[in-house]
Amino acid sequence: MFVFDVETLGKESNSVILSMAAIYFIPDEQPGHKQLFDEAFFVKFDVEDQMKRLDRKVGKSTMSWWSKQCENVRIKSFKPNPAIDVKFEDGYESMRQWAATKNDANCYVWARGNLDQLVLDSFEEQLGLEPIWPYARWRDVRTAVDFLYGVTTGYTKVETPPWLEAFDKDLHITKHNPVDDCVLDAMMLMYGKPNENR
Repeated sequence: MFVFDVETLGKESNSVILSMAAIYFIPDEQPGHKQLFDEAFFVKFDVEDQMKRLDRKVGKSTMSWWSKQCENVRIKSFKPNPAIDVKFEDGYESMRQWAATKNDANCYVWARGNLDQLVLDSFEEQLGLEPIWPYARWRDVRTAVDFLYGVTTGYTKVETPPWLEAFDKDLHITKHNPVDDCVLDAMMLMYGKPNENR
């Protein structure tokens, strides 16, 4: 399975993508959060190039939202960094090649809601890119977590097996860091704790 996440500058399909991340995991192998972090794919994009060359859009409310996020998250995705920012096509191709090494073309791709998929699809169509994953393989993490664990928020507590390192969402995860978001979703899918009131 893959878990995919993007950080954007808007809520529309034609929005700028700041960064994207993905992890690949095999649930039966029971990976821990450290392994997921270590094996994650991450890329950060040149925002100015997307706006000028590709006419990608920026939402005013999303810019305001980013101004209120913690500095670590803003450095990871929002603030320009010429040392690592790449053109969208280059980062996309790197992710496509990375995903192809997993030799699992028929697996699910989990994302939180549908915006991540819609924005990626929009880039693929605009630039004539070969899709990383077929459209029909995408699934919504929130729905899965709700049905698996009897919650209604798309989130549940994580209880790792005793042979794995302990996982503490508040200690190990910074929301809106795309790698962290992917890791949290994978951990919930594998090790979620059922709602005791279900």
